Amino acid sequence: MFRKSLAASGVALAAFAFAACSAPSPAADTGKTPDTAPVESAPTPEASTPAPESEFGEKVLSTRGNMIKQIGQLAGTGISGDPDTIGSRFVVTDIVLDPVCDSGWSDTPANGHYLALHINVETTPELAQSDNPEVWFSPYDWQSYDPHGKRLNDPVGNAWSCMSEAATLPSSVGPGQSVSGYIVLDVAATTGTVVMTLGGGPTGWEWDY
Repeated sequence: MFRKSLAASGVALAAFAFAACSAPSPAADTGKTPDTAPVESAPTPEASTPAPESEFGEKVLSTRGNMIKQIGQLAGTGISGDPDTIGSRFVVTDIVLDPVCDSGWSDTPANGHYLALHINVETTPELAQSDNPEVWFSPYDWQSYDPHGKRLNDPVGNAWSCMSEAATLPSSVGPGQSVSGYIVLDVAATTGTVVMTLGGGPTGWEWDY
């Protein structure tokens, strides 16, 4: 009787051990990590569109903070309250040292030499939207520097006496107009730089001569 019980117990223990050692068959490996969303591909960046080139050319500043211009290179101004709206375009077409004065009553240059700048100006109809709908081209808005960067105190001098009214650029230009003429300065150096700052602003445009 005792041996039968041992035998039965042995069978039961063997069955238990077999059951304990037998693990369920693993699920087929899909190669994917469970519960992980697929990785999305990063979007291909769009090629940036280069900004259109300005009609006024590349903006290059001098050590004085002025935009450097070449003879024949276009410059321009915006309108008050909206500087991106063009109010005027202008270009210095020629710079003449010691020009022939045609006024009939010209004085001797106070600083040594007259310097005549021929300028073409066109204003747009949008200039009328400006708080001050005109552009001023006065010789009093100009500065003169010698080749070493020394500024002349009075670049107007006797320049007012050189050119006739017919040859002189009008000082005030309103909307939708096209004019041309000379602005004359009275300078000391035969080579150097002249600067125009419309309205007497701190910076503007400059040309070498």
